[in-house]
Amino acid sequence: MSKVRSALIALTALALASTSANAGGPRSIKDDPYSGINWSGFYVGIQGGYGWGDTDHLVFTSPPQPMNGGLFGVTVGVNWQRGYVVYGLEGDFSVSDLEAEFSSFRAFTQVRNLSTARARLGYAMDKALVYVTGGFAYGNVRAGVHEDLVPSVDFQGDDRGRFGWTLGGGIEWAFAPRWSVKAEYLRVDLGADINYSAVVLVNPPVRDRVSVDAAADIVRIGLNYNFRP
Repeated sequence: MSKVRSALIALTALALASTSANAGGPRSIKDDPYSGINWSGFYVGIQGGYGWGDTDHLVFTSPPQPMNGGLFGVTVGVNWQRGYVVYGLEGDFSVSDLEAEFSSFRAFTQVRNLSTARARLGYAMDKALVYVTGGFAYGNVRAGVHEDLVPSVDFQGDDRGRFGWTLGGGIEWAFAPRWSVKAEYLRVDLGADINYSAVVLVNPPVRDRVSVDAAADIVRIGLNYNFRP
């Protein structure tokens, strides 16, 4: 009996000690403060990648054509951090050779440069940051018809600045105190706009205003330097 009493006393003491240690109630993520690296601060970087999509010259009876090419440019941004949550703003500018050729009537589309201005929202896991991003896109679109190859068309092409939208996500990895690499996907849509007019040399001549649309999926990698304290 004394052994049972001793065991009960020991169990009671253990339970009381456990209760005292957990007097604050069940632990949650708020009780476990973030202890990883600090992602806050301004940063600059370089990035490059590849894009693929489609384009259409809407006045012609031809299906959309595939458009692809590379991009390379610079990035600037700023992050703020509250616990595991990282949020910020990022902008970039890239030169581009995204282009497409329409074999049926020798038209072409070229995206000569591309810029984005985006918000980012991410979740920090120490050296890794997973994020979604979205915002505005701006690109210079050149489109027209190769007049030397289509003698029946009097070509009047144009370079046109085009606003659109972008949405995507990525992952960033801090491999040194101020350096990080990232892999990112963006969907960019520059919409449809009048880019040029063409006079079809029939009798009588007919002038058509040609609306050109352009959209692409872009995968790129980047290298950033962070100026955090």
